[in-house]
Amino acid sequence: MRSLGLPLGPAALSLYQLFRMPLSLIRSSDSIWIHQRGAFADGLARVERDERGDWTIVELDAVDDAARARLLASVAREAGRHGVVRLHVACAEDAETLLLLSSAGFQPYARETLYLLKGGSLSAPGPASSASAAQALLRPGQPSDALRIAQLMSATTPPAVSRMELIDAREWERAAAGTWAPRASITPLLRLAEQSTFVVDGAADEISAWLHLGVAREIGEAHPHALRISLLPGVDAAPLIEAGLAEIAERATRAGTAENGVLAVVRSYEGGFGTALTAQGFTPIGDLRLAVRDTRARVTAPGMLPAIG
Repeated sequence: MRSLGLPLGPAALSLYQLFRMPLSLIRSSDSIWIHQRGAFADGLARVERDERGDWTIVELDAVDDAARARLLASVAREAGRHGVVRLHVACAEDAETLLLLSSAGFQPYARETLYLLKGGSLSAPGPASSASAAQALLRPGQPSDALRIAQLMSATTPPAVSRMELIDAREWERAAAGTWAPRASITPLLRLAEQSTFVVDGAADEISAWLHLGVAREIGEAHPHALRISLLPGVDAAPLIEAGLAEIAERATRAGTAENGVLAVVRSYEGGFGTALTAQGFTPIGDLRLAVRDTRARVTAPGMLPAIG
């Protein structure tokens, strides 16, 4: 069995295996398709809908590629019936999966590596600890930071990726408030009790780093916290990672989930950040590709016209 979602090997991610999602974590906005042969179900697709109206395929698995292709076609067809403009997916980095997505009109646009800090590694900092000193660098995000966060992301994200992600001003305002972060492979899979944004002020009224963190609401290794960091080239990531983990530890202690692990995402163009995470105890657990199917490209793309004369 193969899934398009997160790597299935680590025990901490066993929550996301096919047919394993607890009913308590399935949202009312989730849609599920079953592929059936006779009396037996041998495939499943699950989709989550976000505030923008986009759909994200979280699970897509079946006993063979033909069944997976039929499930994928059913999801795309249903999305079209509901007027869904963008259909997202994160998939494993393998040729067969990418070919399957390409045949259904998906376009890969970014590579990500997932890093996991195992459960039990968090500890709330003491008053004189180095983590407390690192936390002093951080400032809680404010609505007025929205434009500067957008400028930071524009400076650190390749133009081709920015064009694919199409992030508007309203979403940057939500990012400054800590209620949203740019899409990643783990975005639809986490169930977070608390999300926060912190920034590091730089020179010339700019922001040199932006941290988005989330604390899981469920106890156990299958419910990791989340840490996202974006920073300008030349900014040392180590104290920011330490400060982010300290903030997560404080909030997780209050939520009773301090023993949970932490997931972090590093994109291929964020050079050196993965090394900094490894130095803080994180372990790389999988490489993924982000892909999107945008119906506007099909509607607005120029068609071929018959030659005249």
